[in-house]
Amino acid sequence: MPFKGNADRRHHIPAQQHRVKNWAEYDAGLRARGSLTVWFTAEAIEAWHAAPRTTPG
Repeated sequence: MPFKGNADRRHHIPAQQHRVKNWAEYDAGLRARGSLTVWFTAEAIEAWHAAPRTTPG
């Protein structure tokens, strides 16, 4: 059996430790996990210029 040699290293995701009781809060936490807020000053926005295009379109 070729796969039994690595059986102890195959499962990388551990079993769930606690039951989720508040699903709304759990889902909101998952959505916010990748959230990133960036603030720009008005001076930075005014000084922001794109490089001129060198190709048509």
